[in-house]
Amino acid sequence: MISQPFSNLRPFASKISVGFFAKSDGLISDQSVMQALDGREYAALDQVHGSRTVLARSGLKRTEKADGLITDQEGLVLTLRIADCQPIVVYAPEANVIGVIHAGWKGLLSGVIPQFFHTLQATWDVKPECCLVGVGPCLCTSCAEFSDPLLELPGIPRDLLKNNTADLRSWADRQIVSTGVRPENIERIPDCTRCDPQTYWTYRGGDREAVKSGRTNVMACVLK
Repeated sequence: MISQPFSNLRPFASKISVGFFAKSDGLISDQSVMQALDGREYAALDQVHGSRTVLARSGLKRTEKADGLITDQEGLVLTLRIADCQPIVVYAPEANVIGVIHAGWKGLLSGVIPQFFHTLQATWDVKPECCLVGVGPCLCTSCAEFSDPLLELPGIPRDLLKNNTADLRSWADRQIVSTGVRPENIERIPDCTRCDPQTYWTYRGGDREAVKSGRTNVMACVLK
């Protein structure tokens, strides 16, 4: 596990823990993630590449179909499974609320990012400009290939397309900023899952069957 991978969140290490799990961690169970982050319970979603965000105040064992998860409960570990999509962690220091977003290209199309921040603000009156955001390893622009990106990605800014590839990272960043998050509050791990299949599980880079069987990267976080 890579512990506290985001420098913008490390000043809050006494309040939150963030961990990223990759290939060297082997087969990662929700229970093992919870134990690694010293949690008491865990909340995990049935991720469906949609726009829904769930508020968790007790354990969830993949019973909710959603791609955003938020909590204000200490000891409840939020887990997110990814194998090329963008894993996003969001922390609101003033409200001491933390959450995660699973943002694949379908999620970007469906509005998972603005819906997450809408839920955050509606529930706790948290303004996005006060939030800190970390984004984990995911497909780089060269590896985000589509048969026909103009057809498959309606609404993506044209300047983010080059031949048959799409800059999904910049599209996500623009969506985050459009909610009110300050650009300087966003930090990315620059690694590409497909470019580094020795380190990361990657659906597009050769691990399709392994990913289907449950071997994925995991982003997790918890309030202490």
